[in-house]
Amino acid sequence: MHDDRPDLGRREVIQRLAMSVGGLVTFPFITAAHPVQHHLRDEAAVGVADRKSQAPEYTPEFLDAHQFETLQVLAERIVPGSSKAHSSAFIDQLLTVATPDEQRRFLQALGGFEQLAMTRARVAWKQLSEQQQNELLTVASTEKSGTTTEARGASSAAHVTVRDHFEHLKGWIVGAYYSSELGMRELGWTGTVFFPAFAGCDHSEGHQ
Repeated sequence: MHDDRPDLGRREVIQRLAMSVGGLVTFPFITAAHPVQHHLRDEAAVGVADRKSQAPEYTPEFLDAHQFETLQVLAERIVPGSSKAHSSAFIDQLLTVATPDEQRRFLQALGGFEQLAMTRARVAWKQLSEQQQNELLTVASTEKSGTTTEARGASSAAHVTVRDHFEHLKGWIVGAYYSSELGMRELGWTGTVFFPAFAGCDHSEGHQ
């Protein structure tokens, strides 16, 4: 039986997937314009980020400790299994080589959830109960977007809503999870055989 702990690094998983589809890989459930799509195609960056993210006692390099803990909580709630895939550490590593605009947009989105928690519950996001987190994620995922799809990658804060923050963070989190062996196996990869098209996500408890 396969141990559900990831065995292959993201770089190898992505290389095998690219070979199987004959070229450029676009990850599922993420808009083509989301910055994580570009970062996941950079084999060198993915290799370094994945290796560093596997450290037993990971210390964030871009995010501060509070931001990193907030991301960990959000990632696990949005895509269950993110902790096993070291998604938050992997994202932190990709952010160290991201553009200033990408870094600002990510921090803006993360800060949006902190503001939502403080406004609704008077505590930081990581201090919310699981039920409160789910309730606020439902609010965030169903609120009307304030930007067009094309504008979501821009650094401008004008008209950005918590829905836009949710979609932006979800893109990073989904990309980090489904580029791991754990995520790819969930989509149907057997380790040697790939599927002709990505299956749908069956995280009934997740917010996708």
